[in-house]
Amino acid sequence: MNIPIRIKSSPPSRQDGVVLFVALILLVILSLLGVTAARMQTVEERMARNEDNRQTGAQAAEAALRNAEDGLLGGAWNAANFAQDTAGLYELAAATGSQVSAAGVAGTSWQNAGAATVFLYNGGTNTGPALANIQTNAQAPKYVIENLPAVALPGQPISTVQYAAPTSPLSVFRVTAYGQGADTTSFTLLQSIFR
Repeated sequence: MNIPIRIKSSPPSRQDGVVLFVALILLVILSLLGVTAARMQTVEERMARNEDNRQTGAQAAEAALRNAEDGLLGGAWNAANFAQDTAGLYELAAATGSQVSAAGVAGTSWQNAGAATVFLYNGGTNTGPALANIQTNAQAPKYVIENLPAVALPGQPISTVQYAAPTSPLSVFRVTAYGQGADTTSFTLLQSIFR
């Protein structure tokens, strides 16, 4: 006995390839997330490097500033040094104003490593912080000292210092220090008024 077997055939499904399409979309999304995470990591590394450069420049400028102030306290320079207006020691001129600017000193750029118009910070000259403690691969920090007009001591009239020979003037100096980061992408300028 031969019984015919009937196979019921269903029409072709309309969902063929939908799973493949969904899987490809998910792979694309995961790939974009991975690329974005890698890119964010690179940006964070750059930010950390820039902050380190900024901190190094600030520390170098601070060390130079303190070194110059230490030299002033120790009497390393006298009025004759400032009268020459060279080698990082300047007298503030009422007619022309300060020779120090953010760009440099008297036309010489702060970035010029061989600039003779500014003091190269030298940890061995004064008792300030040692240069070996400053982690910089760029150039040594620099500073400039300006001798400002003397001021009256508390309780003295201002005219005593301005017009007549003062009995006890207080010397005032403006110290400007330049420090560069670990590379040449950042620098810091600091100023202090020292009496």
